[in-house]
Amino acid sequence: MDTIRLRMRFLFLLLFLTAGACAQPPAVPTELKLLGTRRWIRVGWIDKVGDELGYKIYCATLNKKPGLPLAVVGPDVRRFFIQQLKEQTKYYIWVESFNASGVSKPVTGTVITSRNWSLDPDELKLLSPASSAAVPEGMALFWNDEFNDELLNRNKWSTNYYSNIDFLKKDNLLLMRQDSLPQPAMSFNGHSIHLFTNDSLPVKSFYPASGRKISSIQTYDWRTNENFLDNSRGGYFEVRVKRSSSGKPQGVNTAFWMDSPGPDLKYYLQQGTTLEGVSGIRPAGQVFEIDVFEMLNAQFVLHGSVDQNGNFVHNLATHIAESYNHIDQWVTHGILWTPTSIKHYINGNLIKEYSDKHKIYSPNHFMNVFLGSYGAGGSVDMEVDYIRGYQWPLLKGNELPNPGFDANKNLLPWEGTGKLSSNVKRNGDYALVLNPGQYIEQYVYLNHSMPYQLEFWMKGKGNLKVTAKNLTPVSGDLDKGSSLETSGNDDFSIKRLEFKTGSEFLNHMKTVRIKFVNTGTSAVILDDVKISKVR
Repeated sequence: MDTIRLRMRFLFLLLFLTAGACAQPPAVPTELKLLGTRRWIRVGWIDKVGDELGYKIYCATLNKKPGLPLAVVGPDVRRFFIQQLKEQTKYYIWVESFNASGVSKPVTGTVITSRNWSLDPDELKLLSPASSAAVPEGMALFWNDEFNDELLNRNKWSTNYYSNIDFLKKDNLLLMRQDSLPQPAMSFNGHSIHLFTNDSLPVKSFYPASGRKISSIQTYDWRTNENFLDNSRGGYFEVRVKRSSSGKPQGVNTAFWMDSPGPDLKYYLQQGTTLEGVSGIRPAGQVFEIDVFEMLNAQFVLHGSVDQNGNFVHNLATHIAESYNHIDQWVTHGILWTPTSIKHYINGNLIKEYSDKHKIYSPNHFMNVFLGSYGAGGSVDMEVDYIRGYQWPLLKGNELPNPGFDANKNLLPWEGTGKLSSNVKRNGDYALVLNPGQYIEQYVYLNHSMPYQLEFWMKGKGNLKVTAKNLTPVSGDLDKGSSLETSGNDDFSIKRLEFKTGSEFLNHMKTVRIKFVNTGTSAVILDDVKISKVR
């Protein structure tokens, strides 16, 4: 009997020790990723073990883990948003997994609640769905919002709706200045944002007399004069949206549009007009507002004609694309804004372009970008999958797009009769061949009132005339500018031309035309063109 008891005790002890050895705390979470904005911190992590019961999240401004977690979340959660934070502050983050047997060691990181946005490398790996075919080949994404978070990124957007027309009519002027404007109704589902109005939301009407409500987000704040998006060099901007309404709302609108900034009416008023002590700086014929789409029929509108008393007269141009169903359908809308043209796209198709170089509608300053739904009674909804902005990349101090002729096989944004050559080149995949009488030119946004240097590499004994001329907004007239006449030799040699950009208002851009013309009798090869500020 004693032997049996000893054996039983040994077996119980063995089972106890074995069970203790198997019951262990879970693995440490991996790949902690932190994003800090002015309003929230996004905490993301990965845990592939699967034996955890949940996660504990800690947050502090000192590198000492608090005694109690900020939050405890379930085992299926891999992302958490920390709110009510101080701007421009460094925070320490700890994430632990736990199960019935204990808690893992923490994975740790630091993040700053910055006021600035930056591209998210993880989003750039897979933009889904992909942008349309209208994106010019060679342009690069420089700004976007995929609306994949649970909160609005306030580094990119203001929720204080205001516009030139509202300022002109004094609508909600006091509320705007008091930072008390009605706030938008919006919701997130992890892959898009809904901007909507209904009988209960937003709580307050923007226009009480009509009951019309507005749920809008925008990239500029009138009260603080803060610009969240510097798009002063133009580019291609695209949104993918689904729009609907029900219950017969009045004043229905769903819009993706751009408006000139504040904090007064100087962009709305034309040059030569003064209203309430504000003098207009906008040349007659230049837009102050671009509606890429508005109304449920997706009307495209360029606003800009204002009389000497500040009264809106008429649109500069407008059109409606036929044969498109915009209700309860995903539709992609795009606008290409260049120094001399505005082009409108739907689902990657060019609908209409305004590209007369002597009737230029394009603005030469940044524009406030809006996404919004509008209505009184019933409901109006606009679901936005993404908004993306593309520009020509400018590298190594070079302010000229596609300087080496390698960005695409269409030479964009160059124009002219020159041809690409892959046989003779200095760098990259291509150079440009100009046969006698051929030319190449590009209109480029540069900072105004600045000395610049144009340099380029040239091969061939032909004669080349090079000019850099300032363009007058709207009319497209060119000044005398600066010019150079030169010839090359049997190998590439560098040539230089110095010029100065003309004056402009405030931080406006100056449009300059760079042009190369072969005036000789033999071919010339160009490569590695560069425009840089003279220091």
